This record gives sequence, C-alpha cells and structure tokens, in this order.
Amino acid sequence: LRETAITGNLYMPVFGAGTSNSEFEFLTGDAMALMAPGTTAYQFNVREGEGTLVSTLKEQGYEAVALHPYPGENWNRDVCYEDMDFDEFLEWEYFEDCPLTRCYVGDQANYEKMLRLLEEKENPEDRLFLFNVTMQNHGGYDVLYDNYSQEIRLTGELEGKYPMADQYLSLMRTSDQALAWLLGRLEELEEPTMVVLFGDHQPSVEDEFYYEISGLDEKTVTSEESLIWYRTPYLIWTNYGLEKEELGDMSAYYLSGEVLRLAGLETTPYQNFLLEMRKLLPVVHGRGCLDGEGVYRTFEEVREDEILGNWLSDYDCLVYSHSYSRSPLQELFHLPGEENSGTG
Repeated sequence: LRETAITGNLYMPVFGAGTSNSEFEFLTGDAMALMAPGTTAYQFNVREGEGTLVSTLKEQGYEAVALHPYPGENWNRDVCYEDMDFDEFLEWEYFEDCPLTRCYVGDQANYEKMLRLLEEKENPEDRLFLFNVTMQNHGGYDVLYDNYSQEIRLTGELEGKYPMADQYLSLMRTSDQALAWLLGRLEELEEPTMVVLFGDHQPSVEDEFYYEISGLDEKTVTSEESLIWYRTPYLIWTNYGLEKEELGDMSAYYLSGEVLRLAGLETTPYQNFLLEMRKLLPVVHGRGCLDGEGVYRTFEEVREDEILGNWLSDYDCLVYSHSYSRSPLQELFHLPGEENSGTG
C-alpha cells in the first residue's frame, strides 16, 4: 500500500492506552498538549453541538455513524458521540454475534459488519461517514488463547525475550490480512470510497522491548528521543485512484482537515487555520514540537520564535475557545452559510 496509498506517521497524544484522546484530536482538531495535564477529553471537553469533523461532514449532506465493538459507555463514548451529533452509534449489541479473536471482535468480523452499512443504503447516492474504532488488538498481551493461533514471533537476539510483543505483532499480521480483505471488497464498489486508517497509540508491551529496539537508555532518554513512542502509521486509500501525494508526518489533529481537502470537500475556517499551521508546525506535542524542517523545538523555543510563537499562541486561543469557553468564536468551527454542499 505504500506504493498505492498516501502514507505517513501521526504523532498521537498518548502511549500504551488512552484511545479516546486520540479520537478527540482527530475529530476536533484540538491538541491535547494544550489541555490541562492528565485530561481525558471525553470526560471534560465535549459538549452538545461540538464543531467537529462530524458536523463538517453533516453540513455537506453526510450521514454519520460511529462503530465500536465494545460497550458504549467505555470512555464515555455514548455521550460524546451523541454530543458530536453522530446519527447512530453501533456498539457491542451490533457485534455480539461476531466471532472473537482472543477476547475481542476480530478486525475482519468488524469490517464485515461495517460493509453491511454500505451495502444496505437505500440510495447508493447517499453519503455515509463511518467512524470505526476497532478492538481486536486491544491490550493485554500476556495471556495465550485457545481461539487464536499466534503465527508471528521475534527472532534472532530478541527470540523468546518479549512474549507480549510477540502476541501484538502476530495480531498486527492478522489485522493486515483483514485490511487486505476489506480493500479488496471496496475495490469492487462503484461508489467512490475513501479509507483512512491510523493507529490510536503504540501498544503496552514490555518497556524493555522499546528500549532495546530503539537503542535508547531508560536513564538518559530525552523528550525529543521519546517522541518516537508516540508515532503510529496512517494511510489514506481510495477505490477511485487518488493521486499519490506526499503528506508526511504530522500530529493527529491535522489529519481530518487533510482528509477533507483530499476528498474535495469544504473545510471550516478552523480547519483552514490548521492546514496552514501544519506547514510551519507539523507536530505540537506534550513532549515538544517539530517545525516545518523537522527540527525539534521545545515549547519555550517555539514561543520565543516570532513567527512560530504567534501561530502557537493563536492556536492555543482557538483550542481554549473550542474546548473550554464556547465563546462567539464557535462560528469558526462550522462551515459559513446556511446551505453547504460537498464537491467530492
């Protein structure tokens, strides 16, 4: 897929757990690095009428459906998805007849359920946005299951040292096979379809595994070096031959605006701001920032820079307005005008 899809890396706000904060950044455009330390955004920062990717798409004629094969109250999703104005949230009950991989619904079983929503649309011309948070590879990885055959293991000097990493990597192989199946099915559809896939965070496997494969020392690792543990891959694929474009690495809150742009859809003033800021500060993270040249900078260094500091200050104000104050600036998070229609 690296030859046929748009690929790169996202810098996620969490490591090892905390999926909801990753969802929040992607859907809202707000950086967790600018929130109060230790915040779980789905508990404190989502309110009714939230301007998000969901509202942007609904203002352009899309129906929005969230899927997650787990109880809806997990991470407060049932409340937050309603506040974000998803038309429907299909949680555990929708998937309860699916076969399990270990103790969770497997990716392919998940994708089969998701495809039904595409196949059962009353009108093929109807626009549908599906936000699917999978569960197959959720931690922990310290138990062997009779219903899962582990096929992948580390070799060489790492052989036998990290059984949790072994199980996770084997699950990733299973995910890769399911993704191949899904894209094969979507290729057969006449309806233009885009798939955006990204990892919510790196897995919670053995700490020693991360230090050994990175060559870093636990006692001397710096904030700059540790950024690699917050990096996960993303891909953007279409069944209509989207022209390959070098998007590069970025923080998760930039991705939704890029997706809208690539789909030929309208973007809000806030998303336009983010698309411009990304050129100068593609990563703003709790561990530090990366500028447009890929150079690591601390928050202090960014704030002291005349140009970058102004962008970060403006962004900080917008995030505060969006996720805390609900000020009159809220109009920036929706498309202008009463009637909006997509172009792609």
